[in-house]
Amino acid sequence: MRTYVFCSFKGGTAKTSSSLHLGACLAKFHGKRVLLIDFDSQANLSTGLGIGPDSLDTMVPVLQGQKRAADVIQRTCIGGLDIIPANTFLDGIEANAPLVSDLYAHERLRKVLVGLPYDFCFIDTPPSLGWLTQAAFYAADGSLVCAVPEPYSILAMNRLKEYHTSIQERHPLANTGVIITFWDERGAANQVFMEAIQTSFPDLIFESKIRRDIAVNRAILQGKPVIETEPKSRSSLDYQELTKEFLVRVSAKTPQMAIR
Repeated sequence: MRTYVFCSFKGGTAKTSSSLHLGACLAKFHGKRVLLIDFDSQANLSTGLGIGPDSLDTMVPVLQGQKRAADVIQRTCIGGLDIIPANTFLDGIEANAPLVSDLYAHERLRKVLVGLPYDFCFIDTPPSLGWLTQAAFYAADGSLVCAVPEPYSILAMNRLKEYHTSIQERHPLANTGVIITFWDERGAANQVFMEAIQTSFPDLIFESKIRRDIAVNRAILQGKPVIETEPKSRSSLDYQELTKEFLVRVSAKTPQMAIR
């Protein structure tokens, strides 16, 4: 199983939607077994798949040593796509027993995922530098960065690059790619923004970009991926193209994409 962390230090970059839809496309159109992990106490990824934020089958008891990861996995409406949901109890979990006294608590997520029968695991993280994000990075083989072509998103890219570098000094994490979301081909400053992203993450921008589409919002309200609710929408088609490009990229035998 290859594990990827979806990250962005700014909210509103479609990070959660991208992890959901890339996973859904891999399962539905390419026959892959995909595990999604909602590692954000807001539980938006869970909500997007019709699971309420009051679910008790989350990663919380797993990290506390009370359950196995396999015990809290839930199926979704897509065959081959499963999820470990989140709830508010994830927030501040590192400050409570038994994690608070464990010097290596940030490695627990990586350890509990070993041996699960999936092709890919996608971890959705909070837009912050907190403990949950750190633990997700240490559990991952590679990162997928989500960015919006706007000033605040670009400024956050520099911090994210520094964070990547600090993690890579202690953990073999590959920079897998940058997903551009809320794309508008008519954007006047597109070239400037793309150059700024290229500076932080050279040659990692996916050619397939995700256009802004209200169909995604409608799908969230139904608790299903947009490939199920509106399969011909532009966001559905964009995520399908991104999935094809992702598979080609992660299959490439290059040093940058090497998996531990």
